Amino acid sequence: MLNMLFISRNKQRECQQAMSYQNNRTTENALYEDLHRPHLQDAIASCLHFLEDGSPCREIAPHYHDFVEIIYGIRGRFSASMADQDIEVSEGDMLLINVNEVHAFHHFEPCEYYCLQFDPTVFFFSSAYSTGAKYLLPFLMATTRSLGKNTSFSVLARKDELKDTNIPELIRDYHREFTEQAPGYELAIRADICRIFLWYLRRMEKNGISVYSSPGIRQEDITRLNAVLDYIHENYQQPVLAEKMAKMCNMSYSYFSRFFRHAVGQTFSDYLLYVRLTEAEKLLITTSKSISQIALDTGFSTSSYFITQFKKRRHITPKQLKQKISTSEQN
Repeated sequence: MLNMLFISRNKQRECQQAMSYQNNRTTENALYEDLHRPHLQDAIASCLHFLEDGSPCREIAPHYHDFVEIIYGIRGRFSASMADQDIEVSEGDMLLINVNEVHAFHHFEPCEYYCLQFDPTVFFFSSAYSTGAKYLLPFLMATTRSLGKNTSFSVLARKDELKDTNIPELIRDYHREFTEQAPGYELAIRADICRIFLWYLRRMEKNGISVYSSPGIRQEDITRLNAVLDYIHENYQQPVLAEKMAKMCNMSYSYFSRFFRHAVGQTFSDYLLYVRLTEAEKLLITTSKSISQIALDTGFSTSSYFITQFKKRRHITPKQLKQKISTSEQN
């Protein structure tokens, strides 16, 4: 269940936190932007940012987050600082920012752009869409640093390159569907994201930039991680220990933990919890099973722990969700 949020055009919070971004491009000095906010949950977001003439806000401080971010310029221009370089983005350009990539913005007024953010685990790592993981994992495991001299080309697509493609329309459709939230908008947004990523991946391969052969990324590691994801989705009902997964990958526990967090954008325990809650939510909606039985069927040790975690992540209790579904069916 995806809950959406339309974020205000004004970036007042970021403006207040703005600082010199030229010398702060490591996570030690960057702000962590928590996009797993209560009202956003494990969702996606779209917003329209703009800087009016005379606005005092010109910089957004160095920050990073667990979401992939796609920026599309509408008018004006701004500079994005990433991996020890500045990339200027103008009207019609598209910039893709990876998970946990430290970045900062400097606006040249007037400036307006779409900012699309989404959690890749929601779209590519669920049991229903696990086939997408093998294509996305190499990209998430790469960074602008690991792509070296081809960094700016790999993440930035210029207006001239996009003019004969459907990418601009996909961006606008993404934002329109997110804003209007007509029935089935989640499916439309998922399709837009997949098409945009497909274009990026094929473009990179066509121009000799392979994330599969980037430094620090081994096909063997990707294969191992896919095996772990498959194991989780097939065995989430049972105890699934990180130590066992580490042995399956022939890694130490500490190395596996760092590796998983870097690749997926979540800790192993958080991802396992996400899978269990997602499966539990399906059962709450589609079956008449009791809450205690659903907790047992989805791998939770106790029903009380299940209820606590469900409320914390979904901001509604399992009982309230069942009542909500029942009321909806009666009406």
